[in-house]
Amino acid sequence: MAREGLPTGQMQEETQELLDEYNELYNWEYNDMVDFIKSYGEDDFINNYETYQRLVDDYGQEVVDEFMEDFDIENFEDMYQGQYGSGAEFAEQICQDCGYITNDIPHWIVIDWERTWEANLRHDYIEIGEGHIFSANY
Repeated sequence: MAREGLPTGQMQEETQELLDEYNELYNWEYNDMVDFIKSYGEDDFINNYETYQRLVDDYGQEVVDEFMEDFDIENFEDMYQGQYGSGAEFAEQICQDCGYITNDIPHWIVIDWERTWEANLRHDYIEIGEGHIFSANY
């Protein structure tokens, strides 16, 4: 595959070698890799591109790119809590997971999960993309 539009003379030799290696081994597109380099730099490409591609395959490019705007990609999976329909849904799930909700609660009790999220949990967690929740206290 031709390496169209690549500023090869400006890149480190290691970067150029990785571009060729990744294209040959994984069939990753040169232009996608160069876009990554333009956005995040050669050091991030050299150190993190394989992780980036794996995360994109598992979670989607939009959420990974948005996460990388504020956080180091190495922390993605440690901070990731899951994907939920809303902050309220996450609030209910975390309360269940922590054992705060039992089957002993009568069916007529109404818990305001949206308020629980807004008043308390949204300060400790970050919602990225479509319902992807990350711990803010990493």
